[in-house]
Order: sequence, then structure tokens, then C-alpha cells
Amino acid sequence: MLYATSILHWLRRKRYQYEVTFSLYMLTPAEKFIFNSFLFLFLSMIVIAASLYFPQHVTKVLSRAWFYYAGEEVDVDALGGGTGGGAGGGGRGKEEL
Repeated sequence: MLYATSILHWLRRKRYQYEVTFSLYMLTPAEKFIFNSFLFLFLSMIVIAASLYFPQHVTKVLSRAWFYYAGEEVDVDALGGGTGGGAGGGGRGKEEL
């Protein structure tokens, strides 16, 4: 029971810090909802973009680092780290239809 109350107290404090930091305590509930919705949508888009494009970026950076280190190019598409099916392209192009 003591553990649950301490968690609730911590969550209330974090909510208070969030409202004070972004000055949400002076907004109406409708304005808070709109602000929080925009914030949620923005952060969701950031997470989705990072999850889609970050792996491609890492493979590209690693292949360039390997080129600078060893002097030979690595075929990323042959290793399976290319743009096959993600948002960055791949899939069936116009010429394959």
C-alpha cells in the first residue's frame, strides 16, 4: 500500500511539473486538450520517422565508416540492409509493374 501511494504521489508531482513547465495550469481544459493533442501528434510523428529512417541512416553511416577504414565498399543492398519495403523506397517500382 505504501508503495502504491508513493507512485501516485510521484505521478502527481510529475503532472504538476509538466503543467507548470509548459504553463498549462492557466489554460482551460479544452485548451489543455488541444495543446496535449498537438504535442502527442508531433511526438508520434517524430517516433515514427525515427523508427522508419534511423536504421537506414545507421547502415549508410556504417558502410561509409567501413569504406574510410578498409578502403572497400560494402554493398548494403546485398546484405539486406537496403531500402526494401520501408518508407524510403524499395518495393515494386514503375518499371516492375
